[in-house]
Parts: sequence; structure tokens; C-alpha cells
Amino acid sequence: MENIRISSRVRETEGLPVIDVSGEVDIYTTPQFKEAVTEILQQGHIHIIINLTDVSYMDSSGFGTLLSATKRLRPQNGGIFLVGCNEAVSRMLDITRLNTIFTVVHTEEEAVAAVAASLLEHARAPVLA
Repeated sequence: MENIRISSRVRETEGLPVIDVSGEVDIYTTPQFKEAVTEILQQGHIHIIINLTDVSYMDSSGFGTLLSATKRLRPQNGGIFLVGCNEAVSRMLDITRLNTIFTVVHTEEEAVAAVAASLLEHARAPVLA
């Protein structure tokens, strides 16, 4: 088996959690990726920015981790914001239509703005009784 190559670092920007991921997210490395995402969820954050700028590859197990997190966040009006996807990851998001589930942006600043827009949209939404 090849050396498992993935790293993740959790930090904050504008009060929002950011997970910087680098390497390949596949069946062998997804447990480490999932651990980082789960840690943020357990802290009660409902908006998660995931920086994929240094991710060279992601397979279905990585996308599955993102979908699982989204299922937990959606009831709280939260979501996943993906930053810096390379061409291969972007193509998979397009083909699978996962780009309609996640907010996909080019920069971290765009992700922060998208979170702010989401918060504003939900603040304006009528409350149904």
C-alpha cells in the first residue's frame, strides 16, 4: 500500500471554521478527513468552509463525508462551503450535481461572503407556524 498522504488543519476566519485540506481524499484517507469535519460539527458550528486548494484528488468517499455533514447541517440552515476546487474535483461536482448541494467558490473571501448571504437570507425567511 502507498503512503497515506493527507493533512488537515482547522483554523478560523471571520469567526467561521475553516478546514485546510491537502493531499488526496480517497478511501484510505477519508477517515482523517471525516475526523476533522466531525470535530467542527461537534463544536456546534453550522457553517463550515473547506479549503480544497491543495487537494489533488477526491473520490466518492470524500464526497460522502461532505454529504453526511450537509445532512446534519441543513436542518439548522447551515452548510458546507468549498473553496479552491481543482478542475477534476469541480468536474465531479458538476457531473454528480453536488455543486447544487454545496456552495462552491474560488476564494475564502467569497466563502465568507456566501455564509453572510446565507445568514441574511435565513433571517429574512418567513416563519411558518
